Amino acid sequence: MASITRRNRATTDTSPPAAMDRLVEAFERLLARGESFTTISVEELAREAGMARATFYLHCRNKGQLVSHAMQAVQLQLKTAARARLKKSGSYGRTEFQAFMREVVEILFQHRHAIWAMNEVSAYDPQVQAVFAEFMDQRTREIQRTLDQLAKEGAAHPAAQAGLARMLAWTIERSFCKMLNEQSTPKEREALADMLTHTIWSALASVGG
Repeated sequence: MASITRRNRATTDTSPPAAMDRLVEAFERLLARGESFTTISVEELAREAGMARATFYLHCRNKGQLVSHAMQAVQLQLKTAARARLKKSGSYGRTEFQAFMREVVEILFQHRHAIWAMNEVSAYDPQVQAVFAEFMDQRTREIQRTLDQLAKEGAAHPAAQAGLARMLAWTIERSFCKMLNEQSTPKEREALADMLTHTIWSALASVGG
C-alpha cells in the first residue's frame, strides 16, 4: 500500500532545488548506463544521488514526478535560449532562428536520455504522458510566438495556418528522436538543426524573410 505520509511530505514547490537537481542528474546517469525507466529503483536513484532512500521521498513522490522535474529543467533552458536568440531588439531573422535551433538541438541532446525515456514511458504511464503533453504544448507555444512576431513585422508566410505551430513542434521532436542517437557527433547535430531551420523557417516566414 502506498504511504500517505510520503505522498503528503513530497511537494514540488518546497523541495530544495539542489536535492532535486542531484536526483535528476542521478536519473540521467543511470539511463546513460543502459538502465530503463522501469528498471531503475528508488534505492538506485537515492544511492546514485548520494542520499538515503527516505530522503528521496522528502523531495519526490515517485519517478514520474522526477521526470516532470527533469523536463521543467529542459523547458527552462529552452526558454532562456529563445529569449537570448529570438528577442534581440531590431534583429530577428533566419540567422537568429538558425542559431536558436542549433542551441535547441544541443539542449535536447544534453538531456537525451531523459527525453528518450519520457517518449517510451508516456505510452503506458499516465503521469509521464501528462508531462510529455505539457512539454509539447510548451514547444508549440514557442513556435507560435515566433509566428506571431513575424506576423507583427509583416514577414509571416501567407499560407501559415492555424495548427502549423503544433505540427512543427512535432517535426522537431520526431526528427530529434529518430535522426540522432547516442553516437551522433556535433557535426551531425548541427546538420539536423540546419535542416530543421530550413523546414521551419520556410513554413513560418515569407520569401525573403
